[in-house]
Amino acid sequence: MQANELKDELLLILEHLDEVNAYFEEIKKPEDFVSTKQGKAYYDAILMHLQVAGEVLKKCYKENSQLFGKHPEIPWNEIIRLRDLISHHYDKLEYEIVYDICRIHIKPLTLILQTISSQL
Repeated sequence: MQANELKDELLLILEHLDEVNAYFEEIKKPEDFVSTKQGKAYYDAILMHLQVAGEVLKKCYKENSQLFGKHPEIPWNEIIRLRDLISHHYDKLEYEIVYDICRIHIKPLTLILQTISSQL
């Protein structure tokens, strides 16, 4: 994958993560995902954006694992497995875990992806 193509893919991931953050702003506690129709819609939207971001990351990681390996603080394989879980076992997802992913992990991932993109 060429540097320009990789940069475009990283920007696409970042756009999806921005969407996750936008929906997550409305969620104050894990139960907000399941207590109202609006919360369920946000949950579904967040999962869709995480799935797409994970799919693009899976492709980028496969072709550039050494580049991502320079940032071991990010659990790349777990992010890719989350994408697989959303895609194939949606019914087994726990909204509390999705809440923690959004609350704790999206920001550091975003910062590292911005760093990688700026170095290309």
